Amino acid sequence: MTADKIVSVFKDLVSTLRDGLLFILFLFLLFAPATIKDRLVAAGFTKGSVAGFEWEAQLKASTEQTKTVGEAVSKADGNYQSLIDRVAELETKVQDPSVKASLGSIGDEARVSQSALSVANQAVKRSLFAQQAIVQQVSPTTVATTGWLFLGKVSADKTTWASGFPDTVESIAPSALKAAPLRIHDDAYLRGDSGSSARSSAPILLVVKAGESVVVDDIDYSHAKDGGWFVWVKVRREP
Repeated sequence: MTADKIVSVFKDLVSTLRDGLLFILFLFLLFAPATIKDRLVAAGFTKGSVAGFEWEAQLKASTEQTKTVGEAVSKADGNYQSLIDRVAELETKVQDPSVKASLGSIGDEARVSQSALSVANQAVKRSLFAQQAIVQQVSPTTVATTGWLFLGKVSADKTTWASGFPDTVESIAPSALKAAPLRIHDDAYLRGDSGSSARSSAPILLVVKAGESVVVDDIDYSHAKDGGWFVWVKVRREP
């Protein structure tokens, strides 16, 4: 047998083996997609395509990046709120009309910027929810189901809500927070564990959508400088 014929036979053998392996992989994808995905990712494959099927481990990294953006936007929103509150406080302390007007202008500009941030934050929440929904389909155990949710501010005796609260869940008496599931009123972040004074800057774990229900497992109160208490609850999503 000539060298060319040996090479040709060898190529045919490799091609046959390759086709056979692809067929076996195709069967695994049909009957055990989660298992084969985990094996491929563990082996270092982050993206591939077999018979039209694709998996993308990079989606998880993209989801983490979206969470980071959400954290940055939320922090900026908090900074703008602090600026708005500070400007409002200064307005009450100055008498000069021109200074009052300047402070009022600064406050107005800060509110406009905060409003734009709010729109951006809603877009980030929608994007993160879509990403986590896909991740949950391919790798359910990697998506968190519990986290800390901010509800708002209550009075010093913890019996009534401050004006405008709660804004993340449908109205409920502060004393009844553990008595029944909470229904989400507006898309909201659930955050990881941290000290009581740093919950708002804790890592974002996931987004819960308006209309979802969550169960309260724990309640944490942190003192507000102007009186009353800020309320955070540790919740878990209902199946």
